[in-house]
Amino acid sequence: MTDQVGLGTVEFSEKLIQDLYLGLRARINTWAAVTQQTAQARMGYVGQHLVSVATGFPGGKSGARGKDLILPGGKYAEIKTCYRVDQLGSCATCGQAVASIEAKCTNPACGSTNIVRKDDSKWLIGIRNDDEFGIVMGPDYYYLVLFDFVDLAEPDTIRASIWRVGSASPGFGLCMIDYYMNIRAGSVSKAPFNLWPYSLKFELMKPTLIYRSLIAADDTITTVVFPGRDQEVPSGPPVLSNFVRSTNLTVAKAQATADRLGLQLAATANKLALFKSFDDTVAARGIAAGQVADALANELYRDEVTAHLDSLPPGHKAYAMRVLGIT
Repeated sequence: MTDQVGLGTVEFSEKLIQDLYLGLRARINTWAAVTQQTAQARMGYVGQHLVSVATGFPGGKSGARGKDLILPGGKYAEIKTCYRVDQLGSCATCGQAVASIEAKCTNPACGSTNIVRKDDSKWLIGIRNDDEFGIVMGPDYYYLVLFDFVDLAEPDTIRASIWRVGSASPGFGLCMIDYYMNIRAGSVSKAPFNLWPYSLKFELMKPTLIYRSLIAADDTITTVVFPGRDQEVPSGPPVLSNFVRSTNLTVAKAQATADRLGLQLAATANKLALFKSFDDTVAARGIAAGQVADALANELYRDEVTAHLDSLPPGHKAYAMRVLGIT
């Protein structure tokens, strides 16, 4: 397999998962039982290989730096991988740490099977300085790879997914500006941007599912979405009632989004009731999912971004003004 003949084929994608993921995971789990070290495999590079095989586009032969995916016409993409399988859990009875390969608490005084499994890993987008901030929208796309369980309560089937996000989408570009100019600027740790799968910020990026496979407990792989063979799955409109606990998404911003879309919502100050009214009205009107996401991103980030317009790099400033409709 020294050439690119197999790129873009289901056969190679399943062979890659068998060789680079399932084989590695089995060996790590065996040693983790002996050493009591973490059972997690380093999945970032495996995610890059999988995206290349699924899309048919080669990588730039780099690791942590460089162009992860080379696209036609001199364009390129970035790849981020989130791994929610094999995370360290805990015993709900005594609090002792429980490895993913352990079915019960190993505390001799406990032995409980009431285990709390964790699935809170996220994608990390690091912007360490002004130079990196200036090129965060340089990639045409970000490919987001996620390994998680179909059902965390019964962790027997692993789901591998790849979403494609356009870096110029308002939900992505405005989010990166807000992160760097507000969140990171006010942070002591200067930690990377945390993008949680299935979160509101993720939904606002209009992710398109281009690949999905299911890995059963016996390591058999069923590929259910594959580029070129199956239709891509665009995201639906953000469902506001799923994010009623969001502190960023206020009643005022939801109402402003409704006004932008020309929606008449129920007259209520109750956040959940208003959000449900928004969801029902969007569904009844059949408004395009992307239109809803863009309008919501505009209202969610507007104040946070416009406060720093004059401090933005010229390209980012022009982008923000265009997206926000500022003349």
